Amino acid sequence: MTNIGRSLVLSLAVLFLSVLPHNARADGQEQIKLTFSTYFPMAYEYGVKPIERFMEKVEERSGGRVAFEFFHSAQLFGGKEEFGALARGDIDMAAPVDIYHTGKVPALGITNLPFLWPSPASLQKTLDAGLWDLGLRAALRAQNIVVLNVAVCGPNQIYASDFPVRGPEDFAGRKWAASGTTAAKAIELMGGAPTTMTSAELYLALQRGTVDGTTRPLMTGIGRKLYEVNKYLTIVNMNYCTIMLAINKDRWDALPDDIRAIMKTAAAERSGEQLALVEAYRGRAIAEFKAKGVEVHIADAAAIVAFKAKMTPVYDWWKGEVDGGEELIEFARSHR
Repeated sequence: MTNIGRSLVLSLAVLFLSVLPHNARADGQEQIKLTFSTYFPMAYEYGVKPIERFMEKVEERSGGRVAFEFFHSAQLFGGKEEFGALARGDIDMAAPVDIYHTGKVPALGITNLPFLWPSPASLQKTLDAGLWDLGLRAALRAQNIVVLNVAVCGPNQIYASDFPVRGPEDFAGRKWAASGTTAAKAIELMGGAPTTMTSAELYLALQRGTVDGTTRPLMTGIGRKLYEVNKYLTIVNMNYCTIMLAINKDRWDALPDDIRAIMKTAAAERSGEQLALVEAYRGRAIAEFKAKGVEVHIADAAAIVAFKAKMTPVYDWWKGEVDGGEELIEFARSHR
C-alpha cells in the first residue's frame, strides 16, 4: 500500500471513531457504563482496594464492554445516603456498611452483636456459609438492591479521648459515638450515653467534646486520623460490621447474562481478598497508633469476660427487635 493509501485508511478510521456514539465500541457492541459510589476515603485500604480490584476484573474480563466511573470519599453520597441512592438508581453500585442501614433492614445489625465472633475469619466463615440467605438478601431485593457479595470489616475497638478504658465500668457516665442501634444498646447497658453517627462525623465530635469516645475499627481510626483527638485505644474486638458489594436491581436485571456471570465471579473473589487485608492490617495499625503517641491497651481475658457479662442482655433485646433474630444468632453460633 502506498503512503497515500495508508494515510487515507488512517483518516477514515479516525473519522469512523469520531462519529461513534459515546457509549459504543469499535466492534459495534454497546459499552456498559456503571457508576460506583462509596463514602470510603482512599485511606480506608481494606475497604477500597477490593472494590478497585473488582472493577478492574470486570472491565478486563468483559473485554472492555463494562466501564466503571468510580467516586470515593463521599463525592456523591455519604455513608447513610448510599442505600437510598442505590435503591433509587441515582448510582448503579455501592459498598454500603450494613449497620448504617438497620432502620431499613433491622437484621443487618447482627454483625454488631458484641462478642458473637472471635475473629474476622470466623465472621467471614459464617457469611460464606449463608448467613445472608436467611432473609437478608430477600429484604434488600425488596428495597431494589441486589447484594453480590458481603465481606467482613475489622472488629470495633474502643477509642477514648482523655481516659483509659480497662473494663465496662469505664463507659459509665460518658458520651459515646456508636455506629448503629445494636452498638448503642451495648453502650447503654454499660452505663454510657450513645449517639449514632457516621465515621465522617467522628473527628469533629471528639475534638469539640460532643462525645468522649467511640467504638470503631482500626481502619476508621487511621483513615479518619482519630489519633489526633484520642489519647487512648483499647483492643477488645467488641463487634463487627460488613461491607456489601451491591447493585441497583433494575440495573442488574437489564445487564446481559454473560456480564452478570462475570460480575458474580469477580464479586465472589472479593471477600477473600478483603479478609486477607483485614488480617494484615491490625499489626500495622496498632504500630501506627503507638507511633502517633496513642496509648494502646490489649484487653486481657478477664476484661473480655467482664465485657461479655455486661452486654449479654443485648441479645435478648435484639431478638425482640428483629423478626427471625434468634435463628440468625443460632446460625452464627453454629457456623463460626
